[in-house]
Amino acid sequence: MRAAGLSLGLAMVLVLGLFGSAAGAQAAPAAAKQARRLALYRALAGATAITEGDGPRVVYDFFDPNCPYCHILYERLQGLIGPYHLTVHEIPVGYLTSSSVGKAAALLEAPHKRAALRALEAHYSWKTGGSIAPRPVSPAVRRELAHNLRLDTLAAGFPLVPILVYQKADGTIRIMNSGAPPVWALKQILAAVKD
Repeated sequence: MRAAGLSLGLAMVLVLGLFGSAAGAQAAPAAAKQARRLALYRALAGATAITEGDGPRVVYDFFDPNCPYCHILYERLQGLIGPYHLTVHEIPVGYLTSSSVGKAAALLEAPHKRAALRALEAHYSWKTGGSIAPRPVSPAVRRELAHNLRLDTLAAGFPLVPILVYQKADGTIRIMNSGAPPVWALKQILAAVKD
């Protein structure tokens, strides 16, 4: 009887140890994933971006000037910047179409970048994309766009737009790459952003 009790006790210890190890094994990749996301989030401060709003809640938005979902997300975010006290860093990349890089360059080389972005979005065409005329890309802007694209690729694992990156109040970094969520879903996301 005593040997059976020891065997049962030993079996329980082994089973609990296995579950504990599995939980620990899951926690390690989750911690590593969060560490990579935190490093990405910190690197985003060095991205070339066009900033809208000046609130304490910070959101980074990767976009391509010709991306229809980026356009929808941009429009939906505009009405939420004030109410949610946002600073949105719009990070241009250019890879979707042959004119994307030239349009992204035109935005970054515009004398009034925010006004150029607003004009691009206000006159967006579902046939031709962003309304700004593409321009030849200078070596400096080519480097900036390449850096932005590297960050975009780090966020999703491959080039993808739109992507929102933000830090939640609990300190975790979130990467949203599900297109243009409806306004109600954006409100839930933005309410959780660290301020």
